[in-house]
Amino acid sequence: KIMRISTLVWLLSSTAAGVTTALSVSSSTSSSTTQSNSGIMAGNQIRNSLGANRLRTLAKKAARLDETKNLDLVGISWLEHINLVVGTQPQAEAFYEDFLGFSRDPSAKFHVNLGQQQFHLAAAKEGETTPQRITGSIGLVVPDLDSVRERMEQSSKSLQGTLFEVLEDRMDEEGSLTISCPCGNTLHLYCAKRDNEALQPSASTPQKMVNLHAPGGSYSSNRMAVRGQPGIRFVEIACPVGSTPAIMKFYEEMLGCTVSQLSENEENGQTIAISVGPGIHLLYSESSTVTPEDSSAMEGVHICIYVPQFKSLYDKLDENKLIFTNPRFVHLDTCDTWEEAMASRTLRFKDIIDLDTGDKILELEHETRPMKHGQFMKVPFYVPK
Repeated sequence: KIMRISTLVWLLSSTAAGVTTALSVSSSTSSSTTQSNSGIMAGNQIRNSLGANRLRTLAKKAARLDETKNLDLVGISWLEHINLVVGTQPQAEAFYEDFLGFSRDPSAKFHVNLGQQQFHLAAAKEGETTPQRITGSIGLVVPDLDSVRERMEQSSKSLQGTLFEVLEDRMDEEGSLTISCPCGNTLHLYCAKRDNEALQPSASTPQKMVNLHAPGGSYSSNRMAVRGQPGIRFVEIACPVGSTPAIMKFYEEMLGCTVSQLSENEENGQTIAISVGPGIHLLYSESSTVTPEDSSAMEGVHICIYVPQFKSLYDKLDENKLIFTNPRFVHLDTCDTWEEAMASRTLRFKDIIDLDTGDKILELEHETRPMKHGQFMKVPFYVPK
């Protein structure tokens, strides 16, 4: 079944027999879309991403490996926010707030909140900045996928003429929804409601905390929810084939992170997981389809992290000439000297390098704060929607 549409909108409706079906709302341009007998709707090809189901499996595997390796939060203790340059502010508001259901932060900045994490957004300025795109994808846990689906029809009208599109909708037991944002970022959405409904602790002991942390428990590592809530579950970064061993060494030796090798000898290459908080990961997946244009579109994206060993990290980065003061944010912080970094409680680095050769592998800016930063573990304003 092929339909000519640009923005794909799936609305759940019940047939007379009570079977859930998917309807489409079409617009002006053409695109191929298929529905399989398994209840999977697929739009345009998902580039440079392992896909929602595979990434869910790998993210859960990474969380289980984290627990067996080390219960201490070493390296990176928390991923607080992702910073992106987007198109126009009205487009971003329609997408992140009206469609995805993020809560607008009450601060003066354009921040939107999901659980205890945030997206910091900035509208592109003509001649200065352009919208940024992650080379892989972002995995988000939302309160209820059905609620997101119900908002699609209105959102498709608001976002017509952008790159907003449904790439895949899995209406199976766990469910997932893969979409392209108005600027072309791939987002995989997972359902916190279904995650909660699947809870069934495998342990039955008189000790409450044992039951809660056992597989199937509220705090178990086989959940997609971020500390039991909606949030940013993972960021997938597509990287050159053969680069993950050097990336793994960088995070282990420079930051002291817990890193797990998740797959090998697959068609595209290896995938590794960097622990960046309880059940949160950077997933570096080797991809043979990443182009220089893809990498260029990601330049300037940054993530904000917290680390327990701030001074030693500064010294290691400084020794390798990796300290970076971002000219966009000098009104917030500079870190050219240790004194500056200490005063602002912030350092930044953007280049991930091969420590053996010094060669740059890729760019992803890390806004890095110590756990004594005043905003560590802040609780943003958030109302599930």
